[in-house]
Amino acid sequence: MQDVQQTLLSQYANAPRIVALIEGWNQMLDPAPLIDQWYQMVWNMHTAQGYGLDVWGRIVGVSRVLTLSSQSYTGFFEASDLTEEGFNQTPWYQGVEATSNYRLADDGYRQLIYAKALANIADGSILQINQVLMTLFAGQGDAYVRDNGDMTMTYVFRFVPTAVQVSIIQNSGVLPRPVGVGVSYVIESTS
Repeated sequence: MQDVQQTLLSQYANAPRIVALIEGWNQMLDPAPLIDQWYQMVWNMHTAQGYGLDVWGRIVGVSRVLTLSSQSYTGFFEASDLTEEGFNQTPWYQGVEATSNYRLADDGYRQLIYAKALANIADGSILQINQVLMTLFAGQGDAYVRDNGDMTMTYVFRFVPTAVQVSIIQNSGVLPRPVGVGVSYVIESTS
């Protein structure tokens, strides 16, 4: 209630205790802060976090958990040039892979949701597919699609994607694929 005076009988309108009680109830029952918090944490894609992004992921049809294509380890005997990583970057090798699943952080998941939403409304044209690539890989290097002219197309990356990005490219289903068109992926060196 916005006006306490409309709530009270005129004989109690100036009673400080009852006015304070009703104003306290108004503050306690006011849904405006809760609605604002819900809007920021769930409904607004720019500021959504955690559960809110999980809801958006279900709406557009993309999962926060990806299956990685490769795994690196910290180790000695088992390590090679391809799998060797520094301390506090990868798990220790224990003889078998613990899991190949990776849960995206909020920022990466938000980017993936944007790309999937764009892919959901894309018409399959090269212009719109390139827009999805620019959204997904913003600031990392050139990424574009090339029409090979024979009912195939190639996604070209002029930077080296991380293992998570490779999983997004190959396993997430975010990158649009026109019906009846074969797709391949190429990483071209920029040097």
